[in-house]
Amino acid sequence: MSAQEPAERPSSQQPSVLELCMSQQSHHQNGIRLSFNPEITEAITLENLPYHYCAVTGNVNLAAFLYTQKVPFSKGITIANFAADGKEGTTPWKKPVTLSPVDIADMAGHRPAALVLALIGAQVPLHWTRDNHCLYPKSFKSQVKTLMKVVTTSPFFASLPGPARMLLVDTLVISLAQKTVWSPLSLQVWKEQWEQCVGDDYGEAQQMPDAQPSDVKAAADNPNMASYQFQIRARPPNGRWRSSLLLGLAVGLVAAEAAHSTGCSGPMLNAAAFCAGVTRPISTSICLGISALLRKKMQRH
Repeated sequence: MSAQEPAERPSSQQPSVLELCMSQQSHHQNGIRLSFNPEITEAITLENLPYHYCAVTGNVNLAAFLYTQKVPFSKGITIANFAADGKEGTTPWKKPVTLSPVDIADMAGHRPAALVLALIGAQVPLHWTRDNHCLYPKSFKSQVKTLMKVVTTSPFFASLPGPARMLLVDTLVISLAQKTVWSPLSLQVWKEQWEQCVGDDYGEAQQMPDAQPSDVKAAADNPNMASYQFQIRARPPNGRWRSSLLLGLAVGLVAAEAAHSTGCSGPMLNAAAFCAGVTRPISTSICLGISALLRKKMQRH
């Protein structure tokens, strides 16, 4: 090795992301906190989260109408935060867990809505023109090039005057954009028959204000929401499975009881099993049972 070449760091001195997670401190203890925000329990309505509402209902035509009305696209809502105080406990950090309208559409099983909302989020114009062609996806531009090669080599196209050629090309490309890029939308959208294609939400959608918050909807910490602290650990040797199981069970009991005391249900209770599963997979089933028992207890109350 020449004098100019720097010495390579030993692999043992190159930490992985997993090792960094394992070394985090929170509340003067090793671990990372997971705190849920109140938004996770709020209903998704057209008024407060218009594009998320389109996602959960699968109404792609409503999303297109809101887009034409210039209702700003919301990037997401923060439902939870991962946080810790850093490796030495002196560098606190927080990582929000956000759900965009596209995420909500995928979670709700509305793939066409997810495709339309992704286009809206990318600011792809609904109506194609020569000026906004650069804003369309690369795959569409490739299709247009292929189409133009076929059209321009036609003797019929060569016989047309200049203005007629431009009109023909524009008509073909507009039709291609509607049938490929915006294929989930109904034909009524292109005729602007909004009342027929949007449905019952058309009246309320017309009253939407011009300005909506376009950034991530964050929430202040709420002490009444469930909060968990867990530690990421390497898989223990076979001889330590009992202590790992007890640790996972303890974490699950604390998390499940916290969910019960805060009145949370469903995802909150299942988080107990998740926390336990971090330390030892076998304890997940035990904490799922705990969660089920607490869920029944909450139902009785």
